[in-house]
Amino acid sequence: MLIAALVAHYQAGLERQRQLLEESQRLQRSIQHELNRFRNFPKVLAVQQQLVDGLTHVSSNDIRHQLNLYLQQVNQLQGSDVTYLLDIEGNTLASSNWQSSHSFVGSSYSYRPYFQTAILGKYAQYFALGSRSGVRGYYFSAPVFKQNAVIGVLVVKVALNIIDKSWRDPNFEYLLTDKHGVVFYASQAHWLYNSIKPLADSLRQQLINSRQYGDYLLPNIAENLQESSINLPDYNGKRSDYISTSRVLPTAGWRLYALSKDRGYTREIGEALLLSSLLYFGLILLYSYWRQLQAGRRLQTEINQQLEIRVEQRTAQLTTTNQQLQQAIDDYQRTANTLKKTEDELVQAAKLATLGELSAGINHELNQPLTAMQSYAENALRFQHKQQYEQVTSNLQDIVKLTTMMSKMIAKFKIFSRKSSGQTSAVSSSTSINAALSILANRIVLNNIKIEFSGLDEQWVKADAIQLEQVLINLINNAIDALELVDSPILGIRQYKDNNWQCIAIWDNGAQLSEEQLTRIFEPFFTTKKQGLGLGMAISKRLVESFDGQLTVSNLVDTGPEFVIKLQAQVPQCFKPSIKPQGE
Repeated sequence: MLIAALVAHYQAGLERQRQLLEESQRLQRSIQHELNRFRNFPKVLAVQQQLVDGLTHVSSNDIRHQLNLYLQQVNQLQGSDVTYLLDIEGNTLASSNWQSSHSFVGSSYSYRPYFQTAILGKYAQYFALGSRSGVRGYYFSAPVFKQNAVIGVLVVKVALNIIDKSWRDPNFEYLLTDKHGVVFYASQAHWLYNSIKPLADSLRQQLINSRQYGDYLLPNIAENLQESSINLPDYNGKRSDYISTSRVLPTAGWRLYALSKDRGYTREIGEALLLSSLLYFGLILLYSYWRQLQAGRRLQTEINQQLEIRVEQRTAQLTTTNQQLQQAIDDYQRTANTLKKTEDELVQAAKLATLGELSAGINHELNQPLTAMQSYAENALRFQHKQQYEQVTSNLQDIVKLTTMMSKMIAKFKIFSRKSSGQTSAVSSSTSINAALSILANRIVLNNIKIEFSGLDEQWVKADAIQLEQVLINLINNAIDALELVDSPILGIRQYKDNNWQCIAIWDNGAQLSEEQLTRIFEPFFTTKKQGLGLGMAISKRLVESFDGQLTVSNLVDTGPEFVIKLQAQVPQCFKPSIKPQGE
């Protein structure tokens, strides 16, 4: 009986440790997923031209109002708590909560470490209580550059409500501490903003001065802190021993403790004693019965008993394995859905970033027609004063032509900025090439680039029209960048068939790619540019593969690199005449 009690005590302890480990692992995954969801958001948002313009024209109330509306919109789409923009002094110029009673607009956060790090040109992350709202949050910050100089800081605050939602089992407690042992999340409210480790007076004063935890004095409330146990008080100050397991969240540097009250396992030991007693008496009866049977029956009984035990064990193992497999499938499906959503948002962000780069060209193309329209209108007024109505009519007709031309010019950018449905269909490759060249026409002309077309005039391929256009813009735009220092720049576009593939090749006579560049060109965040996130080629490859196609790169002999888009042939629903791609 004693052995059974000891075994039951040991197994109950192991089971409780296993349950604590599972709970802490699940909560860790939830927290890590939430942090990763917002980690790159400020980096992508900080390169938007609208923020750079807002920091450049800080005295304009209208621009500040537009910034407030813009940050409010992106904050709602991303699901973060607050998104706000600081100038180089740490003052808040615009914030997504500008209409709230706790608006950050006008407040100074120059004392916050996330500002002090980002203003030096680095990305930062930091946990603290809000100085105005008093709400806990994790802060991500990114510098805003203009011509390689930091002109402001973009900050995203995440409330981390996922922690309270993810802790499901009421039989367990949890603590989340920073690297110093200060509790900032807990299942029991009276444990918050206390320390479970002794703090040096200088460190405690430093934390209080930084207002990371508001006005809390951070006293030590834990006793007998061990690797697998801890003693903590309840609301009335009565102390209890807890079994604990802890793990470090590597990204944030936090430590998560999963706790369970040490109840001595009385119920488990009692059950073990009862079962062992029943088993003992059962064995006596079985032994008496077994002595009365013939030798042959005894052997058969033993075989049957062993078989039944094995079947039960195997059935239990299969049931457990099936449940674990189903859980893994469900987790994978949720992860896949989240990844697809994030990927779509990243594709759209990359598209808008491209439009931002082309904004100067759009301004140049619209400025000349606007100037001409002003001249025609002024002349029309003079002709009207002189009663020369035929000249007035001629000038108004010219204004109408210029207006139509500007409308067509803007329409191509409007179509490109739309979010794709993600559905493939029969797409004309020449139409997509024309659209991409039309959007980049100003850069092509400014750089005096010669366009050479060869191969087929028309191909119908399986793709998404908007996404294929984005891939072509990325490839052509990169080629233009590579040709900036070339004396006689040439950009080639070739359409041809390769077995069952319909191919579109983009090449230039710039510098060839190195072996490392050829190997890593499609890796996320790998870039050869001084400015850029390194996501364009990775997104392009992912989009082409989503069409069941391929995107490859190689160096041509005596020229520069060539990127080849291979797509499946598709029969159009209705016949369309072939379109010869535009020239320079």
